[in-house]
Amino acid sequence: MVAEMTSKERVLAMLDKKPVDRVPVITGSTMVKEYIEKSGSVWPDYHSNAEMMVNTVSLMHTDAGLDNIVMPFGMFIESIALGLEVKMGRIDIQPSVRSFFNKPEEVKYDNFLEDKFVKTTIDAIKLSKEKFPDAAITAFLVAPVTLAGDLMGAENLSVLSIKCLQKEKQMQKMHEWIDVALEINKIYAEACVEAGADVLYYSDASASPNLVMPEFYYEVGVPAEKELGDFVHNLGCPWELHICGDTTPIIEGMASTGANGLSVEQAVKMSEVTKIAGEVPVAGNITPLLMVEGTEEQITGAVRDALDGGAKASMLGCGTPPLSTSDRLKTWVKAVADWSAEKL
Repeated sequence: MVAEMTSKERVLAMLDKKPVDRVPVITGSTMVKEYIEKSGSVWPDYHSNAEMMVNTVSLMHTDAGLDNIVMPFGMFIESIALGLEVKMGRIDIQPSVRSFFNKPEEVKYDNFLEDKFVKTTIDAIKLSKEKFPDAAITAFLVAPVTLAGDLMGAENLSVLSIKCLQKEKQMQKMHEWIDVALEINKIYAEACVEAGADVLYYSDASASPNLVMPEFYYEVGVPAEKELGDFVHNLGCPWELHICGDTTPIIEGMASTGANGLSVEQAVKMSEVTKIAGEVPVAGNITPLLMVEGTEEQITGAVRDALDGGAKASMLGCGTPPLSTSDRLKTWVKAVADWSAEKL
């Protein structure tokens, strides 16, 4: 029997493959409309106001009972800081990148850390660390393939990902984009760790087999993610990797990056991917829409299925939907606690 842990201890123990008092409940994004309104935050100010951001994201921990506190909102910070056009969405729709660069040389990042959105992330990490020392403070960041896709344009990434497997010249072009993305990744990672982040959570959505060939992921994505992961580990911080879609064909590659934990969607069979991942902890697989319209029975069933399948943490298949309700989030947390009491 493991003694009662704090949320931070629980998450870090899970990522370090050590025993836990109960399965941790974690998320990758936290832009929940109900909590934005409850905290008194105002759209779009909470994207660039650290106090508003922390007031909102912390409710996932203090009210719903999740073990991590995650910031920022969405996958646009790196892009907007580099000068790309971003549509800011609405209170219930996350921002999205709307423009791209034509050449890697156009990407200027000398003043990246001076951008107001980046500074908000850093300040929010510091403030969360100060106010909630027992929570696992987590930075939500864009991984290298996806960031390269944001820089060059998603359609261009898709085309180049095929061409680069056929022609060395095109592969060189791809690596030029990836190299720029990695430099930005490292600058941001170091700043987040210095600010006090306990975990870095990387989403590499554009590395999904739904968008690029598994061969591309193994040849380009895995080395890039591993280089970034090694850098993060050298900073003394664990990291998690999420890739969207049915990642069964690439789970072995994801596990080989050195990530401390993997996050998967509901499209995969948990018992299958946990077997492939081996000792690397896997989380996810719960349909996010259940937090919007699921019944207690459906949520509990999905939680238990994922944990019975070998998940080491309970997590939705993607980020927490903006229209999630607090009562459903609490049902999720309770289901994990009940399963843990029975099985651990």
